[in-house]
Amino acid sequence: MATIHIKNVGPLKDTGEIALNRLLLIIGKQSSGKSTFMKVLCHCRWVEKTLMVDDDSSAKDYGKDQEFLKSLMTFHRFNPDFFSSDSYIKYDGDYITIEQNGDEDDAVITRKSYFEERRYNTKLCFIPSERNLISAVKNLDKTYKATDLDVLLNYLLEWDEVKDYYGTKNALRLSVARNIQYYNDGGADFIYLSQNGKKLPVFYASSGVQSAMPIEVMIDRYSAFVGERASLSKHDWKQISDDTIKANYQSVQFYIEEPEQNLYPMSQKDLVLNVVKHMVSANRNEKARHESMVVMTTHSPYILSVLNELMAEAKLYIKHTEKYIEGVDDFVNYDCFMKPEYYSAYYINDNGTFENLIDSELPMISGIELDGVSDWVEERISKVNKFIYG
Repeated sequence: MATIHIKNVGPLKDTGEIALNRLLLIIGKQSSGKSTFMKVLCHCRWVEKTLMVDDDSSAKDYGKDQEFLKSLMTFHRFNPDFFSSDSYIKYDGDYITIEQNGDEDDAVITRKSYFEERRYNTKLCFIPSERNLISAVKNLDKTYKATDLDVLLNYLLEWDEVKDYYGTKNALRLSVARNIQYYNDGGADFIYLSQNGKKLPVFYASSGVQSAMPIEVMIDRYSAFVGERASLSKHDWKQISDDTIKANYQSVQFYIEEPEQNLYPMSQKDLVLNVVKHMVSANRNEKARHESMVVMTTHSPYILSVLNELMAEAKLYIKHTEKYIEGVDDFVNYDCFMKPEYYSAYYINDNGTFENLIDSELPMISGIELDGVSDWVEERISKVNKFIYG
């Protein structure tokens, strides 16, 4: 299994060696380093993908001229002060390793012995916290301009790539609002309200719909990319044939910042179930040659609770396969079924270190760090009652 280890990058002091499971949840306070971790990980995955796919000798060499760090800082909008002489990144990937020491040396990138025979193509999708910009700002393509391709511009380009698929005859029902469907008409985004038969520009939709809609659209379209022809330039297609490993996507990777934004708790539940369902579906695709994964950052105890319920269901179903339990087949959500060992979750402590939240014996994700408010309320209510009742 691939791993990543980060030291002294922004607020991150030492993550320890983090295994990259099919579902990886990162929890922490504001400015604790959740996005920092996910962006560094996503960049390492992107470099690995680039090297696995690109045979062109003119392609950037990420091991020279500080290209690894420069591209990381440019694309993910890192301040140079995030890195120092004692910064360290060690990515032990599926088919390459990347080791970055300090902020001045070049990254050491090594292809593994089986690189040539096993390399594959994957689709990466980073969905930032600023995702509702596509709905909340009119004429965003004219408003947002960047001299370099960064994470936001790339997100806008990917949105343009997927939205045309959902025309008036192929609208997508949103899980967070069961009476709402999304579709694109002539480049404009609309939602259809089935309860009254009206359509509405997404610009006028609720903040929750504006936040969740891009996630739902992108996971629906990109999870279906597994087995499909990859997005390659005409030059690249001239160099390869349709039956090569690079011609088709063999997996998909989602990196989602705070999926709970602006959502009612039940809608958070529905959205997370939808994300897990699509990731599971991608892994079950008979054309998949590698594991798909999703990484999420969150502050929400509801998301954690939903994942705990899915892990409990998985344990129940495994027990059911060993000894029949009546009613389990109708109860377990098989569309979201994933073995408990495929889940991982970490809390970023105040000192910038990672704490494993998975109790492997139960199994479940500890929610103590997210539920500190309950303790505070209980203590305060107790004191209030003493004043009132003596």
